[in-house]
Parts: sequence; structure tokens; C-alpha cells
Amino acid sequence: MLEDHLQVVAGIRKEDRHSPLLRNMENTITFMANLKSHVNSDAPHTVRNLIASRFSHHPERYLEIFSILRKYELHHVAAQFMNHQHEEEDVGLVLDGHEEEEDHAAGLASALEELGPCFIKLGQLMSTRPDLLPANYIEALSRLQNTVTPVPSDKVTAIIESELGAPLSELFESFDCEPLATASMAQVHRAVLPDGSEVAVKVQRPGVRQRIEIDIEILHEVARFASRFTPFGKRYGFLQIVRELERSLSQELDFRQEAESTRLIGKQIAEFKLLTTPTVYTDYTTRRVLTLSFVRGRQLIHVSREELDSLDSRAIAKELLSAYLKQMVIDGVFHCDPHPGNIFLADDGRLALMDFGMVGRFDADQKDKIILLLLAFSERLGERVADTYLEMIEIPKDVDRRAFTQDVSALVSRYHDMSGGRMAIGTALLDLTKLAQSHSTPVPTAMTLLGKAMLNLDGTIRVLSPELDPVQLIRDYMLKVMEKRVIGQISPGRVFAWVIDMKRLFENTPRRTDMILDKLANDQLTLRLEVDHLDEAVKSMNRAANRLSLSIIVASLILGGKFVIDKFSKSK
Repeated sequence: MLEDHLQVVAGIRKEDRHSPLLRNMENTITFMANLKSHVNSDAPHTVRNLIASRFSHHPERYLEIFSILRKYELHHVAAQFMNHQHEEEDVGLVLDGHEEEEDHAAGLASALEELGPCFIKLGQLMSTRPDLLPANYIEALSRLQNTVTPVPSDKVTAIIESELGAPLSELFESFDCEPLATASMAQVHRAVLPDGSEVAVKVQRPGVRQRIEIDIEILHEVARFASRFTPFGKRYGFLQIVRELERSLSQELDFRQEAESTRLIGKQIAEFKLLTTPTVYTDYTTRRVLTLSFVRGRQLIHVSREELDSLDSRAIAKELLSAYLKQMVIDGVFHCDPHPGNIFLADDGRLALMDFGMVGRFDADQKDKIILLLLAFSERLGERVADTYLEMIEIPKDVDRRAFTQDVSALVSRYHDMSGGRMAIGTALLDLTKLAQSHSTPVPTAMTLLGKAMLNLDGTIRVLSPELDPVQLIRDYMLKVMEKRVIGQISPGRVFAWVIDMKRLFENTPRRTDMILDKLANDQLTLRLEVDHLDEAVKSMNRAANRLSLSIIVASLILGGKFVIDKFSKSK
């Protein structure tokens, strides 16, 4: 990393080295040189003081992050990030050109897994941004795993008893200290309540909240640095990514929010008989403990193709997609992670949706825009897709709308042509965000959430029914939604008001038309035109005219004076 930075600065013209960015880069290089000389030394306090003097109050964590990045040989990524200049033909951070590029992508995923829950979630967010990373990095990050060593049973027991306010033996008839699953943020245990109900108890790992808060503070510092001193950070909104990460982790750290989301989405999909969600046990749920009904079944990724074929998997896939479309465009609250690992095939043949730690929310205007966007995409209306996207953002002044519309139309047509009867709508939406970034247009949060959910849903639908065309289903569902909305707005009261308005219009139209024609025939028709800021324009023109008049007068006086002086000189 240090050598890469030195090469960068060596090629900079001497007169250009006084810019704030380059001064900061040289300071960073000096710091990295000092750090490199101390990393392997026996003076840990000196290293901590060095980091603390340059960055934050968490030098130990900075040093740990730096060591893990070095362990996986990711210095070239940081070097290119520091020197990213964004040429016109360049889109995203260029990470190609390395012989072992696949290894570096896998190394980045491994480094994030080792760094813990905050960085794992960051990697998951980055995996939905093809405008930021190449395809091989996106693929590696999409497979991030967060399995870790289980928390000792005595610590788990202490957390449960502290949160629920009673001894474990009183709370449960039986409790399996061996976890069913472990992750960087929590682990799940099987238990039986006193009434005989089988439950899954999710327990937050000790110290995870403090670690996440420290990591979020560090990421904010890095994002502020990137936004201030690098074109890459400014263009791609690193601060927005970190804020989105912070909101997501805040939801996931409070299990009461996950419990409420589980109940809410369970009600939303109640009409879909082939789907289900776990039951929440409110009396056994707190900020750090979540108790749900135990679902007997297997993760969808562990179900064989033969077993799926024995079920009506096509009908299940259609219900699943319809349920998520309903969540997005009707309810406005939806599960963000419908990937096969979060969906179980229950023993009764239904699909059980799991893990509602992160949900997305759309307001009324966003829901309308999502309907129009998905419908336009499914109908191959590229111009409408471009217009709807631009309506979702504040359009920068330098955006070429015509070029953007042409590129979006080409993107939509290309996906329809290459789909072969089955278009990956999630991938198409993420490519749309990549295209938007190439035109220097911002990516709305709603688009990121939609692309992430649809991308995960694509994978699940592909597992259930590879031949199902989601685009056709989206088209049919959106048309039904539009029809219901129109019909829903035609209430008796609104129809009566509309009839009265039309009655007045028809009654008054002949008389008003006659008045206009009469004035036109008698040359009495006048038009009143109001132009915005006309007064300012007139004042500006008056000032310019006054200056011109004064200039002419002064010039006349000078010429006249010169003429008089010349005459006077000749007479002498």
C-alpha cells in the first residue's frame, strides 16, 4: 500500500502538489510509513498513539482493521481508491488487471467476515451496488457468511435471565445449550416453553452493540475523508452508504423491531395460503432476546430438485413473488432479504419466511413510482423507465437527459432480448443504478432497496421454478393493482361530485364560448401575459441602457473636448 502511494506521488507535477487532496495524501503516506515501521515492533503504545493522533479514539480497532487487510493482501484496493480520478470512460472503482483478481475478491469477502457484523453488513450492501465494484467482487460479497464460534452457554444463560427477569429453569421446560445456528450478531437455541410449545430463542452476542458502534464511528470517519478528499467518495455517496448501514444495524440490534416486523408481514401475507411466518412470543421477547415458534423444515437451498418437483413449486413461486409485490407496492413494508437461506420449506409444504431483522419501507409516492417503474420495465418502455427514475431523484444540472434516456432504453431492450423468456429483474434494476451513476445521477435509497430485494427474490424463484417468467407475473400483478386503485377511487361520493362538476362545465361552456367569440369579433379580446422574473430582467436592461447612455455621453464629451482643443491650437 505504501509503495503504491509513493509511486502515485512520484508522478505528480511539482506545481500540483499544493492541492488539499495531495497534501492530505502525502500526510497519509507519511503516517502509513510510520505505521509500517511500528506494526511489527514491540511498542504497541506508540502505534496506538500514532493512530489516535491522526484518526479517532479507537486506535486499537484501526490497527486491527489494518492488520486484517494486510493479511488478505488488499493493499492494491486501497491504493486505487486513494488515487481514483474518474475519467469519463471510467465507471466504478477499477480493480481489474491483477492476475489473481478472483483471489482478491474472495480475500475481501474473508476480510469482511473476520472484521465482524458491521463489515459483513457493509459487504452485503456493497453487493447490491454494481456501480461501485466489478462483477467478481459483487459475486464474492453476495456469498458472505457470518458464522462464528458459539458463545459459551453460561454467558447465553446470563443474557436470557437478565433480559427476561427469571431463572432459565422457570422460563423454559427445556433449553438446548447447543445452538442451532451461530452468526456474528446472534445465535439461535431450541427450547420448549412450560405449555409444551417448541420455540427458537435468538440471543444477541455479548459486546456486539459496542463493537458495532465503534465500527460505525470509524466508517463515518473514513466516509467523511473519502467524500472530502477523493472524487470517488463524492460521486458515489459514501456518507449515504454509511448512514444506510447505520439505520439497518440499528434495526437489527433491537430484536423488538424484528418481532414487530415479523408480526406485521405475517398479517400482510395471510391471504397467501402457501406462505407462512413464525409466531412471535411477546412475553419472551426483549431488546436482546427474540422468541419465535419453531418451524420444522429445511432451508430452501438444502431441498433437492426432485423433492421440489414433487410439490407444486411453480404455484409456490408465483405466490411468493405476488406476496413480495404486495408488500412493496400496496403495504409499503417488505422483507429485504428473501434469499434461499432465509426461506424454509416447512414439513407441511408451505414456505416459511424467516429473519425480518431488516425491512424496507416505501411511502405513498415511492410506491406509485415503483409501480410505474416495474410496469414500464415489464412492457419494454425504456423512455418511461428513464422518466420515472428521474422523477425519483433531484436531477443534477449537468445531466444529459436525452443521452440518459437513450441508454436506459437500450438497457431495457437488451434485457428483454437476452432474457429467453425469463428476465432477471433484480439484476436489471441494479444495472440501471450502475448506468445512472455513469451519467452522474444519484441513486435513490428506494432503488437500492428494491434492487436488493428483487435480486434475492430472483435467486429464490430460480430455485423453486427455473422456467417461471417473473416479468410476465409482474406485468399482470401491476395491471391488477392499477385497476384496483382506479376502481377504489370511484366511490359514490366521488362519482356524484364528478357529475356535478361536469354538469356545471356543460352548462357554462356555451355562454363563455359566446363571450369569447363576441370580444374577438369586436377587437375587444385582450391577453394578459405574466413572465416570471420579468421585473428583474427589465431592471437589468434599464441598468445596462443607463450605462450605455452614460458611456456615449462621456465619449461625446471627450471627442468634443478634443475637437475644441484642436481648433483652439490652430487659431493660435
